Amino acid sequence: MPYTLKQLGKDGPQYAMAMLLRCIDNGEPFLTYGAIAEELEYQLSTGKIFSTHIGHVAGSLMNRILEVDPGAPLINVLITRPNGIPGNGVAGYLADRYPKERLRNWDKLRENRKLKVIQREREKIFNYKKWRNINKELFGNEALDNLRKPQGNEHDYLNGGHGGEAESEEHKELKIWVSQDPRRIGLHRDFGLGKIEVRLQSGDEVDVVFSCGNSFRMIEVKSRRSSDEDFKRGIYQCVKYREVKKAEHAPYEVDVQAILVTEAKLNQELRERARLLGVTLRYVNTRRKV
Repeated sequence: MPYTLKQLGKDGPQYAMAMLLRCIDNGEPFLTYGAIAEELEYQLSTGKIFSTHIGHVAGSLMNRILEVDPGAPLINVLITRPNGIPGNGVAGYLADRYPKERLRNWDKLRENRKLKVIQREREKIFNYKKWRNINKELFGNEALDNLRKPQGNEHDYLNGGHGGEAESEEHKELKIWVSQDPRRIGLHRDFGLGKIEVRLQSGDEVDVVFSCGNSFRMIEVKSRRSSDEDFKRGIYQCVKYREVKKAEHAPYEVDVQAILVTEAKLNQELRERARLLGVTLRYVNTRRKV
């Protein structure tokens, strides 16, 4: 079923607000246009919703909030592009709130200036105590109750009963396949064979580690069993492995890179998150058995 911008502005804000409340409760950094679009496709039973149209939802939501509390923090700055920075739709709200700072030409500002402005507003948003009251007054709790739960069930480890989680065969095979030749994930042959299940001093276990002299490549693999939530976990696992390995060698510097190897292509938002965090992505199209 096709949608209209009028429909998005009318029926979308309650779900955007519910998602923002969940974002704040979970301490998440921001909520992307794409994530809201996907939720609204489900909730409103529409066809594909373009992320660029979610600005109508964010603006309508902020207008309604300001009618209830004109001094409320600008929560719409938490609705962002995949890089965590909101689009030009926030310019009018920020310019009206801070007229001396010349923020109306938002797209022309340097990124560090934008980040400074948003960071200040984020602190106000996370410290504001009336979000639940405003949501209840504007929308009730129906949207909160009806939000889909994060899709995180499909991953590379299986329920293992009292013994914990058991590694899937797909994960094990991919891990071995990657370790056998560094060139399979774009590394130089000088790295040689990779070591599997390397334990760090933090107690974490890395799927595969390639080393060559003073250079280390920390590899997390996610097989075709994995979901988007599992890929997200993998990105943050890579960040942890990289920083722990650097810490192990301190005060000496080492060349450490983290690589997430997957059997499915990540969506745009996850790719952007990986880029921001310095995690290299490698997609391998293989169904090979070891």
